Amino acid sequence: MQLPARVDYPVIAIGDLHGRVEWLDKLVAKLRTRTEWPTAKLVFLGDLVDRHPTVKDLVARVIELITEKPGSTCVMGNHDLALVKATGLDGPPSESWVRRYATNYDHNWTFRSYLGRTADYMPPGKWEQELAELKAAMPEEHRAFLANLPWVAEAEGHIFLHNGLSPELDCPAPVQLACAHNKIWDRAVVNPRFGTDTDRMFNPEYPVWLGADKRLSERPLPLPGKVQVSGHIKLDAPDANRVRIRIDTSGGVREPLTACVLTGPGAEPVFVFSNE
Repeated sequence: MQLPARVDYPVIAIGDLHGRVEWLDKLVAKLRTRTEWPTAKLVFLGDLVDRHPTVKDLVARVIELITEKPGSTCVMGNHDLALVKATGLDGPPSESWVRRYATNYDHNWTFRSYLGRTADYMPPGKWEQELAELKAAMPEEHRAFLANLPWVAEAEGHIFLHNGLSPELDCPAPVQLACAHNKIWDRAVVNPRFGTDTDRMFNPEYPVWLGADKRLSERPLPLPGKVQVSGHIKLDAPDANRVRIRIDTSGGVREPLTACVLTGPGAEPVFVFSNE
């Protein structure tokens, strides 16, 4: 499935899912009653995996919804990136992500969903074997879908990404957007500003736009003419201003799951909740 990186209005953005297929079904049932639904494009903001044992069902449902509504898309979240890189869905497994996925992510829920059990870590080398078994257990459609998620999607007046653009890079916001579209995260191109946290902690395999710098969710670098719509940081309620709209009110651990309905480039966001 080739996902578009540009979408037309009306757009319905949906926050971080983390395997919660039952919440997604409740939210979609509400969205289907809205007048925008027949022509709307869906944009899922990433983090489909981890934190709940119905990850497999959730990924299948997202694929179904995108298929039902051509022109819809899903951007990559940091949990999705961790799974892709640790298991080698898009090439050889990344040594740094193999370690990071073991220690920093709620991966056992993804193992339970696809393998029916949690992972083992000992003796040495067992974790790498477990990751290979997880990859083999995933349907080919799921592997290809997750491996090829775009980093960003764009509409006339909005961009959709998991985290946000960065003020600690020497390249301006339009250049960062172009790099995200082309999946370019290279110090020689994006050039972190000397002495910043991004410079000191630069990870060539973890773009800040996908989650490495959590500050960007609340205070991204403004992009002229576009509002950034993101998830990543769990909030008590949706949070919007002229620069960004944040809608991760779930984090996979509590309702509501939130959708943001946008009818045009200058439209006020309308929020729809799974539990109201």
